[in-house]
Amino acid sequence: MKKIGSLLAILLILSGCAEGDRYNFNGSGDNWDVFYTVDVTSPDSKEATGKIVYTGEEPPPDSIIYSIESTAGASSGNAMVDGGEVLVGKSTCEGCAVIQQGDELKVEIKWDGQVEEFALTNQ
Repeated sequence: MKKIGSLLAILLILSGCAEGDRYNFNGSGDNWDVFYTVDVTSPDSKEATGKIVYTGEEPPPDSIIYSIESTAGASSGNAMVDGGEVLVGKSTCEGCAVIQQGDELKVEIKWDGQVEEFALTNQ
């Protein structure tokens, strides 16, 4: 009986170490598409990366100011646009609130005196 209890305890511990969830958020505005991936690595830690793609008819701007916000926090920065794209660098946090599957993220992109805002949803 003691062995069964030990085996169950080990299985419970190992199940807590299983790989977390991955959420792929995306959305589009008039001039931009945004793809944002969040890997939930534990109940209170995550890693996020993304890509912002210019889809407008004018030549792409040289740089943008962006922010991607959720109820669990925000990612923002000033970035150079290379080939019509901006890579959103990997952000990590431990001991933080994490994005949930049904969350909607708010995006704001500023460039050349223009501002575009739209939402990202999990696909």
